[in-house]
Amino acid sequence: MGYLKIISAILIWSSLGIFVRKISMPAGVIIFYTAAVAGLCQLILLSMAGSRKEALKTFKWDRSIFLLLLIPVCFLANTYLFYFAFAHTTIANAVITHYTAPIFVAVMAPVFLKERILLATWLAILLSSAGLWLMLGGISVAGSEWNGVIAGISSGLTYAFLILLIRGIASKYPELLIVIVQNIVVCLLLLPFIINEPVADRALPYLIIMGVVHSTIAPLLYVQGFKSVRASDAAILGYFEPVGAILLALIFLHENPPVKALLGGVLILFSGVMILRKKGRVN
Repeated sequence: MGYLKIISAILIWSSLGIFVRKISMPAGVIIFYTAAVAGLCQLILLSMAGSRKEALKTFKWDRSIFLLLLIPVCFLANTYLFYFAFAHTTIANAVITHYTAPIFVAVMAPVFLKERILLATWLAILLSSAGLWLMLGGISVAGSEWNGVIAGISSGLTYAFLILLIRGIASKYPELLIVIVQNIVVCLLLLPFIINEPVADRALPYLIIMGVVHSTIAPLLYVQGFKSVRASDAAILGYFEPVGAILLALIFLHENPPVKALLGGVLILFSGVMILRKKGRVN
């Protein structure tokens, strides 16, 4: 079930591009208001469950508090670097460099989490990377685009740290508490920068949906999944996101993908099946 929860969360996030395109507001404003809506929803859920005191009791005044507070910082760094990459290089370059994250996770997980990386995991990373390359037509960098490429790689690194952090504390705190802390810290960090930013009425329904679905349901599934899924496997399953984005763009925006993109998607899906079928690893 852990793998299915992570895949479900990733497929939900694959629809973000459609919502962002509909809203057409600065990244910081979108992130702030979706985090605010999500935080409110999560506090209501916590109150309805009558588990506020129990959740507070789970705080451990040790290294795990520091790791818990690092999650929203890594989330913001990852998001802004990814947006910077989109603005300063091609979409293909930004996405390909961002999804260096599984490689970073595979290298760092044995050090930080003591996870053993299997040969099948490296093969799945290779197939997923090749699939993504096909989907996006490879990478080509002009002289003025190197800042965007560096930002894309940096976003991949911060995404890797985010995966490692969540995996490291998923078993120590309730998932609802983890996502509430993330949204509260994100709102506090962004508040000074969005106070004078107006929100169009037409954007409100999309922000509310994103707050409930993308920033509440999806993160809860994601964190729950990490209780039984290795960090390296979760990183590889993240490649499902561009596949889902292409399919949703086809359905809702009528954007027809080329044959190479479909072939790349098949490779990514096959790598995901490899992860799911690894002996003794399906939960």
